[in-house]
Amino acid sequence: MVTPAVDGIDLFKIAGRSISGWIPSFKMGAVSPIRQPFCSQLEERLLMWLEYHPQVVSYARGDIGPAFASAYRLPLPKDAPFAIGYTFEGKPHHYLPDVVGTLQSGTLFIAEAGMEDDKRGDRNLAKAEAARRLVQIQRGVFWIGTEHTLTRQHHYNLVFLHARRRAFPAFEEIAGALQEVWPWGEVVTVEEVESRLALRWPTNLVEATIWKMVGDGLAVGHLLVDLEKHTLDRKVPLALLPPNAPSLVPDALPEALLLETEVPPQAISLESRTSVSGPTFDASVLSDAQRERFHRNLQAVEQVLAGAQQTSVAASSGIPRSTLGRLVRRTRELGQIACVPLGTYVRKTTIHPAFQECIRRLFLLSTRLSMIAIAEHTEMRQMAARLSSQTGADVQIPSYKQVRTEIARLKKDPDLVAVRERAKSLSRPRSSPESFVLSIPSPALLTQVDEHSLELYVVTPDGIAVTQRVHAAVLICVKTASILGAVLALGPLKEEDYMRLVKQALEPKDRLVGINGCEHSWPCYGKPAIIFHDRGKIFTSERARQVLVDRLGIITEQAPPYAPSAKGTVESLFRWMTQRFERRMPNTSHGIHDAKTAAEAGGMTLEELERCFYQAIVDDYQQDWDKLRRQKRSVHWEHAVAQSGVPQYLGSGDDLKLLLMKAINRKTPGHGYHTSSGNRLSFHGRWYVCPGLLSRLAGREFELYYDRRDIGVLYLFVDGTYLGEAYCTQFMGGRVSEWEAKAMRKYDEEQEALAREQGQRVRARIQEGAGRGRKRRNAEIRQAEHGRQWDRQREEIHTAEVLERLAIVEEKKPAQTKLPPAVRDTNPDRPVRPLRIRILREEP
Repeated sequence: MVTPAVDGIDLFKIAGRSISGWIPSFKMGAVSPIRQPFCSQLEERLLMWLEYHPQVVSYARGDIGPAFASAYRLPLPKDAPFAIGYTFEGKPHHYLPDVVGTLQSGTLFIAEAGMEDDKRGDRNLAKAEAARRLVQIQRGVFWIGTEHTLTRQHHYNLVFLHARRRAFPAFEEIAGALQEVWPWGEVVTVEEVESRLALRWPTNLVEATIWKMVGDGLAVGHLLVDLEKHTLDRKVPLALLPPNAPSLVPDALPEALLLETEVPPQAISLESRTSVSGPTFDASVLSDAQRERFHRNLQAVEQVLAGAQQTSVAASSGIPRSTLGRLVRRTRELGQIACVPLGTYVRKTTIHPAFQECIRRLFLLSTRLSMIAIAEHTEMRQMAARLSSQTGADVQIPSYKQVRTEIARLKKDPDLVAVRERAKSLSRPRSSPESFVLSIPSPALLTQVDEHSLELYVVTPDGIAVTQRVHAAVLICVKTASILGAVLALGPLKEEDYMRLVKQALEPKDRLVGINGCEHSWPCYGKPAIIFHDRGKIFTSERARQVLVDRLGIITEQAPPYAPSAKGTVESLFRWMTQRFERRMPNTSHGIHDAKTAAEAGGMTLEELERCFYQAIVDDYQQDWDKLRRQKRSVHWEHAVAQSGVPQYLGSGDDLKLLLMKAINRKTPGHGYHTSSGNRLSFHGRWYVCPGLLSRLAGREFELYYDRRDIGVLYLFVDGTYLGEAYCTQFMGGRVSEWEAKAMRKYDEEQEALAREQGQRVRARIQEGAGRGRKRRNAEIRQAEHGRQWDRQREEIHTAEVLERLAIVEEKKPAQTKLPPAVRDTNPDRPVRPLRIRILREEP
């Protein structure tokens, strides 16, 4: 029996409500990082855990196939799709694991990631058992990662180091000096090591070198720090083991899930305004009376946990001492929700679980049955008969009151209500933004980017109204709510605008602040570790993946569909932009609904609007007080950078421009460009020259980098190394965009076609005329010959007398008169000036 072929899956189609994206991996045996896809945050944590496991040599997705790899331009793993056969409910199935890789011993390992409740399902348990048997046969390892074993704090520490592992030109030199001032095994902070080399190199280069050495040391198991208990920053003591030391292997993930979770979910230990550990609670969902009691209970618990006497606190707050002791005990177990009145107390229902499941299934039917229809449904009677036969006792159908109570409980679950109402997506549960913001340990670790359409219109410098909306794109740091970059463009944003936004976020903004006349500085810049975006085309394009993931080493995360709340920080910024900037400008169309009128009323060009836009960001938004973070945003950014630092792009500005350009590599069977005619290169129907370089590249493949805003120059790369550039002689050094070049080429082709058609008509007319002339001359010759012959035969036609008379009356041709030769006048004193006499050429 032949095993049927198993196709891979499309990860981004099965992601659903999960967050999906890409991470750059250094363990794929390539010079530059290779991007790895994930379709949930737990899979992202698993990939990062494998990336920094010292015993993992290589890993790849085991559930993708050739179609997915070809669509996203990925190298197809050797054994993908890695199908594992298993049996469930008596039927054979195939299972595709999340990750498959190789350990240092050369053995196989298989890793899975998912929510623990989902992994405890019967089918997933059967899949895990099949994978476990396979690795046991091959003497490998099977790992299962859940939300309890792949903690958020450990993941953020790995992301913190992963963003700083890119090499830069001065790394080797500074690393050699660091080994002299920072011996192996010495426990020291990053600040202290920086002070030892402060006068030899810039501080940012020294700090980047230290963090890269720490990241490389963690990848081989030579870092002495517990990433589960400590958050990495510039003040955490670190130590590196020598290269010949044995590797420190982290705690392995379990091979099987226990019946009951032994490790409770841990909250991230970060600085907070309260001393209460555990998850926070959003009190805005409570009524006024409940909110007042909640704050009273929380304040009393905080005082007791801070060291105050319980008796005095109970007396001052008006809470019985026994009640306060119970609140303190339950708050330590559950977090702030224990202080909510009746927030953690649930009365158990007396209805049988089988009836609960039956009522839940009937409640979610598309027919939307009423309570009476559910209570009287035949499935309820069949369930009662089945339970009676199983237990041997008479089981009664639940009463109408019990059914109503159960349905009321189901209606409190927003996910079930969304399924019942057939909503496009399930609404995200409301959570406290404070707990999410405080869980991010460092600035630029998590950023959000989005595009916003402004109700603003501009005019050209000549005063002509441009009836096209202005669009803005913003890149914002979630921890500090500071803006790293912002750009404006006419119409929907393109890939070039997104690349311009990334470039602005990576570079200092002193020049930008100066040319726009801002009063304050804009210190927010750095390389983001994670960029969270929606499903816009400019954010999910292949060029965006190449630039962000492949070239800059940034992790990209894609938000679920129909979930704007997932980008709450940038969405709140757009609300501020609408209320504080957009509707206060004179060229807004709010309330006018006419683009031309709004543009003419404002009279602002795009340059003037851009200057006002940057002034609003730097002098208003960045200096505004953030109630959630309790600090000015610019000051909060500076404090966070001083505490943890921020990853930076350490290459040159010219290299950054080349990185953000579009790369193209096609046109030949080997998917590479070749030179033409020895020293010329054809690109988009035009010739580019660089004789000294292109002659050496004749017959070799290379890559072209260019910017669509100016294609007059092409940058040539071979194996990722920059060699030089080629220039288009037809543009004569002028700036011509790709769209203008296409329009020019189209116009030239149309004019060439018209000229060719006209030339064809002229040539046809000339050819026809030439043919007609030849025929006419032949006819005249024949006619003249016939006439000559008839003249010779005239004597035979007429008599002699008639011929004599005809000869008399025949008109004689007049003879040509000749003028006498000209004689020059002999009298030179004549007052009349003689005219010049021309001698006529005699006719032959």
